[in-house]
Amino acid sequence: MDELDRVRVHFRNASRPYLNQPWSWLAWALILPAAAMASSSVLADGGPIGLLILWSLAVITGGVIEATQILRNRHEAPSTTLSAWVLRAQGNLSLVALVVSIALLWQGVGWMLPGLWLLLLGHSLYSLGGLAFAPLRSCGLLYQLGGLLAIWPHQMEMRVFAVTTFVANMWVAWSIWRERSESR
Repeated sequence: MDELDRVRVHFRNASRPYLNQPWSWLAWALILPAAAMASSSVLADGGPIGLLILWSLAVITGGVIEATQILRNRHEAPSTTLSAWVLRAQGNLSLVALVVSIALLWQGVGWMLPGLWLLLLGHSLYSLGGLAFAPLRSCGLLYQLGGLLAIWPHQMEMRVFAVTTFVANMWVAWSIWRERSESR
């Protein structure tokens, strides 16, 4: 076993509570596209505050589902130093994305936000997630491709975001489901 294989084994073990069930991936596949497709009408009716509330509720709902899955599965694979490090790295990436998002809004190019988030999430899923579970590498590439399409000015950024998050998250959910079925 070479060094990369050993790293993948460690990442796979660290991510076991997160990749044991497909439910959080299914939830994100539904929540993110729904929020994206509702964004324009919420912005028209509720303004920026309404949009902020919509996305806050979407992220909190998905986060609760994800955290519940992780907590339920932690008895099968307790937290490791590596998993704590990855979560801190993800938190740092989210902070960077938030700062860049504010800068884009400040500059009046908020339409680039869906592309920015797809690119950043895609990078993380590809580089870190791909070490734990090969389908996450494909998911990351899909996110990055969607991000590139979404930063192209064409008035379809949220549709691109919706389709990308649906397809990529469904791919991971299906891959987890398939792997669980094959291992039984």
